[in-house]
Order: sequence, then structure tokens, then C-alpha cells
Amino acid sequence: MIEFEFYVQEAHVPEALWPELASAVETVCHDVLGPEQGPVAIAWTVVRDGYGFRGGRPSTTSLVRGRIPDGCDRATRSRLLEALGAAWCRVAGATPEEVIVSARDRSWSG
Repeated sequence: MIEFEFYVQEAHVPEALWPELASAVETVCHDVLGPEQGPVAIAWTVVRDGYGFRGGRPSTTSLVRGRIPDGCDRATRSRLLEALGAAWCRVAGATPEEVIVSARDRSWSG
């Protein structure tokens, strides 16, 4: 199973886009990791306006934080992260500076 948590700044990623973003992330995961890795579960957290800052200013940055099956090699992980960032920017209309993407192995507890 693959799990993702999306942290979005209030009013910067409209809820109407959430299904398309979830679908885009699922497609990227299955394209890069393979559909045999299982379903993609997604949870959303909205950071209320005035609660998220970056560089001393209100943030517009989204965090796309994933847990993927163990054993993903560096090249595959890199392809996954780049494709996820590009998909997020395309669907959400964000710039690359407005999304942080991470994907750790399921067994990693750090």
C-alpha cells in the first residue's frame, strides 16, 4: 500500500481540485512504482490561513508527504518525486517553489 498526506494552505488549493490531484498522484505512483504496489490512500490537512509561514511570510506551499513500499532504489524514487511535483504543479497551478514532495519507505521510522 502507498499512503500520502497532503498539507495545503487554506484558499491556495481549492477543494474542487482535490479529486483531480488525488487521481494524478495515484496515476504517477502506479506508472513509476507499478500497480502491483497496491492502492494509494490519501489524507488531506488544511493549514488555516495565518497558521503557516515560510520565510516570515504567509505560506502558499503544499506538502505532499508519502510512504511507499520498502526497497525503492534511488533512481526510481527520484523519478517518482519529480513526477509527483510536476503533476501537483500542473493540476494545482502551483510553481515548483510552492510544493515540497517526499516519499519514505514504509518501515522507516525516523
